Amino acid sequence: MFNLRRVFSFLVLLSVVLFPVIALSEQQSNEVKIVGYLEKDGKALEGSQITESDVEAIYQAYLDYYGSFDHIFEEPYVKALVIDQILRDRFIKYLSEKEGLNIEEFEEKYSEVSDEDMAAYYDENREEIMKEQYVDFDYAVFETQEEATSFYELAQKLGFEKALESLPETSTHETDTYEGLKKSETGDAFIDILFGKYENKVRLHSTENGNFVFYIRNLNDLSTFEKFKNSPLYAEVQSNLSQNKFQKYIEEKVNSEKVNYVAAKEYEIWAKIVRGVPAEEILSQHIKDVFDSTGNLTTEEPWTISAILTVIEDAKLQDEFSKEYENGIRKLYDLGNKSFLILARLRQYDNSEKVSIEYNVELSKILISYIENGDTLSVMQYIYNNLMELESLSRSSDSLIRQTALEYLYKMYKVLGDDEAAEKYLEQLKNENPNYKEE
Repeated sequence: MFNLRRVFSFLVLLSVVLFPVIALSEQQSNEVKIVGYLEKDGKALEGSQITESDVEAIYQAYLDYYGSFDHIFEEPYVKALVIDQILRDRFIKYLSEKEGLNIEEFEEKYSEVSDEDMAAYYDENREEIMKEQYVDFDYAVFETQEEATSFYELAQKLGFEKALESLPETSTHETDTYEGLKKSETGDAFIDILFGKYENKVRLHSTENGNFVFYIRNLNDLSTFEKFKNSPLYAEVQSNLSQNKFQKYIEEKVNSEKVNYVAAKEYEIWAKIVRGVPAEEILSQHIKDVFDSTGNLTTEEPWTISAILTVIEDAKLQDEFSKEYENGIRKLYDLGNKSFLILARLRQYDNSEKVSIEYNVELSKILISYIENGDTLSVMQYIYNNLMELESLSRSSDSLIRQTALEYLYKMYKVLGDDEAAEKYLEQLKNENPNYKEE
């Protein structure tokens, strides 16, 4: 529920020996750090180097959109995704310049999808496309079947719009209109009446939710290529095919040009995750870089540890690498990383009150955000568990744990609107800590 990872390659930091130009700039400004570049024939392609500030600028845009990322499990993934995006753009620029084209001309040249291509795609995928048939319609809904039947008969004589205009002001009906409602998105109770073969465009239908009169303005069943071509779906499919065609061409050119996407050491594993390298393959390549033969860690680099743990999870091999997985989680915690995503994993191995209160504090913060945004129902089970655990921790023999639990019980009940419970826990908290001040 809370794991945001996925929303969005290779090797080693640059050395002074291989890249004297970059080394010079680093001497001029200690703030410059290269985190990625394109490599061809063992050398960095001119103009392909990515600085840390390049990544931060785009990463900030992701933060502005999503709000926040977990520093250990989400930030490195998103930044590796940004590095991959920039490297791809710079490779496209490199290829387009080789052909004497601007980027727009180059993309158009290698992404064009013709009507003939679309016709072939339709023939090959007609059955799946048919599932995306859609309908445009207006409707009126009435409280009683008698009212709906009367309006239905009137609409057949006058037409739907004129029939609506003739209804008295005292009528309690409601009306609405829909554009492009897909069959795949339609409730079972309405599929036949909206998508069935009827001669009459005005249709009467009663359910437990109301008595409806529909006016079908357009039913596109996508049963022929011409209907498909005249539908909004055509442009959507054409755009997807165009993007896929261009992406495939770029991947082929990466191989034929013998170009490597290179990322700094802390992004090495994350870059491979981003590029879709199978988890088992990444694990076989890098498990020995992080753990020794006995399962003990050989690094304290947090992003490298979180990356290999992510790969173990993606490969669903937590049982096979149980010692490594536990050691990795405990090390991240011991290094001072106590985010929700780390504490949620640590609880598998540590049920101490200390870990439990830290976990529930982080969970409370997330739940409060959900509740304030009106999403209480979607996290109701988590709220219940959180309150139960905080209640238990409020009876701890450790005064600090006890006070923290009371504080978050107060905050949770306050945001839930239970003022009586909130005041009860606030009073207990002030008895424990007379100096406590409400925010």
